[in-house]
Amino acid sequence: MRLVSLKHVQPGMKLARTVFTEDGKVLLGAGMALTDRLIQGLERSHVDAVYIDDPRTEDIVVEDVLRQETRRVAVEAIEKTVKQITNSNKLARKISLKEMGLHFQRAFSAILEDLMHNKSMVSHLTNISSYSPSLYHHSVNVAVLATAVGMSLGYNRNQLMDLGIGAMLHDIGKITLPEELLQQTTERWTEEQQEIAKQHCQNGFDLLRKQHDISLLSAHVCLQHHERLDGSGYPQGLRGKQIHEYAQIVGICDIFDTLTSPQPWRKRFMPQDAHEFLLGSGGHLFEHHLINAFIKHIAIFPIGSSVILNTGELGVVSRVDPDYSHRPTVRIIRDGRGNDVHTPYDLDLKTDIKLFIVGFEDEKLFELSTLQETSAANGQQ
Repeated sequence: MRLVSLKHVQPGMKLARTVFTEDGKVLLGAGMALTDRLIQGLERSHVDAVYIDDPRTEDIVVEDVLRQETRRVAVEAIEKTVKQITNSNKLARKISLKEMGLHFQRAFSAILEDLMHNKSMVSHLTNISSYSPSLYHHSVNVAVLATAVGMSLGYNRNQLMDLGIGAMLHDIGKITLPEELLQQTTERWTEEQQEIAKQHCQNGFDLLRKQHDISLLSAHVCLQHHERLDGSGYPQGLRGKQIHEYAQIVGICDIFDTLTSPQPWRKRFMPQDAHEFLLGSGGHLFEHHLINAFIKHIAIFPIGSSVILNTGELGVVSRVDPDYSHRPTVRIIRDGRGNDVHTPYDLDLKTDIKLFIVGFEDEKLFELSTLQETSAANGQQ
């Protein structure tokens, strides 16, 4: 299988993986032959890429580290909590959601079990994105990424539970923001709106600390995930060791998932651009050892993605070595002149330093402008 931009999908191609809606329902099933009408339906659902069957890459299998059922349960837990809080009349009084912590413990336990069961995949995550910018899926993605980092740091189960639940709930305070702010999806917030949005950290903390079955450490993840080592973060402008390690981990994962996911006002950034930004943030925004732990577990070029080499050849990433994520093995399917290769073959970029990846097949999927450190670091919108 290989990942293909919807702009390059043609009628007659068969889906290699099921496409799901934001709430976890099946949109199109694996094996379905695409038609013009179905492709248009995917466009209306804001799907920008799908995995297709291709005889040249039939042995390349992209496996999810998280089962779809596990993701669905986690998304439902967050969605249910959001609706309960919204229906309680916007924090006008104290909110105590019965068994809130228990629901999230169950949901995160399922995530943790999947990750523990797939340790070989967790050692280098290549596919956790749901291709959805929604609060629910973003929160689950960040929880998966943060847990992988925690596992690599040797956290025990209790530590992983506090970290993971904090990650799932890190943006819960956003639902306390003015409704007109949350409904604005066509353009970025103004500076004034961003100042209002920063209140979500404190508001989320105030909510979570009132829940008897949510740990105070998880609540502090919500409070501090936008704090930065150099004091440039918010809401308290904390520095260095004042910021809990869990909050730093979630801050790193939050930035990565936000940058590499499409937003209503921009396309996704390339994974290597997000990597470079995070590497550059070590020592002044985040601790070096946490950045390194994160980088080792995220593939710059995910398995199944179509990439262009400096020779002009087109290939599909077929294997990733965790120690050399920037130099994967690539299945060549088109030569430098644009002709299909009669017999596709694999190139291990680790063994030939003259070859390197210059980009993805369809760069129109990505935002190609330079990342602005201040906006990315502050996680604005």
